[in-house]
Amino acid sequence: MGKQTKMSGSHFGGEWTKQKLYIIDHYLGAYSTALKNQRVKRIYVDGFAGSGKTELKIKGESDYSGALFQIDDGIPQENEDSSIIDGSALLSLKYDFDEYYFLELDISRIEALKANIEREYPYKMKQVHFINGDCNQTLIEVLSKITKYDRCLMFLDPYALELKWETLEVISRCGVVDLWYLFPLSMVRLLDKSREISKGNRDKVSSILGTEDWYDKLFIKSSQMSLFGEDTFTRVPYEDILKYIKERFSTIFPYVSPDSKVLRNEAKNSPMFLLSFMMTNKSPRAQALAAKLVKDIIRKTEKL
Repeated sequence: MGKQTKMSGSHFGGEWTKQKLYIIDHYLGAYSTALKNQRVKRIYVDGFAGSGKTELKIKGESDYSGALFQIDDGIPQENEDSSIIDGSALLSLKYDFDEYYFLELDISRIEALKANIEREYPYKMKQVHFINGDCNQTLIEVLSKITKYDRCLMFLDPYALELKWETLEVISRCGVVDLWYLFPLSMVRLLDKSREISKGNRDKVSSILGTEDWYDKLFIKSSQMSLFGEDTFTRVPYEDILKYIKERFSTIFPYVSPDSKVLRNEAKNSPMFLLSFMMTNKSPRAQALAAKLVKDIIRKTEKL
């Protein structure tokens, strides 16, 4: 499986960061409340946990528009242009889970996360597992410990194109997972509008979509031919790309919410991520409850 970058969990952001964390925070609360009186082990897994803190721009917004392969080994530092807020890992500790698994490639971020938890939630340290390594590998180890009698809420927030499709397939076979996946729309930047894409970039796109048929489905033949009489192609509209991505999720997950959130860079209004919800639980009742909850939470983000 491919190498994960050390920029797991962006340490800077703007309005899109607040929207992302709003959705995760509210689902965490509703999920823990729903399972409060059930005799199950409640597990939270954060696949790209970072340091537990996120730098939020105050003046303007970061010009970040979705990285492909950028690496950053710093820890968020507050200054006059930014403030530091809790990321998903620390937010999860507000709620009642029996075990927390925080996965992170960068050891310095794990140490920072550990220090943050020891300071803010010392009474939960015995419930927390810190795992250093590539999420594509360490997540499989975590999933092997989850049984059909457990319930797991998982958040995967890769910074770039780290998460492999094979990892999603392993998750889909664990029947007790509610998953929020922040899919990197930076992938679209690799889809040259003329379909002139290098083999290396084609392989990268295929690795996160789990197929090579996107090359035919995300491009349409143009009515005009090239100067040499060859067929030319153009990329399908953005909405069709989003639809295709969600259709790919539906090939392995029993339920994929029709309600998702495109997170955009406020400065440029460019799409950065697609925050999608999916379940491995096949129960129609469980799916219906989750569907309503997800719809309500995402709708409220429009008013932020």
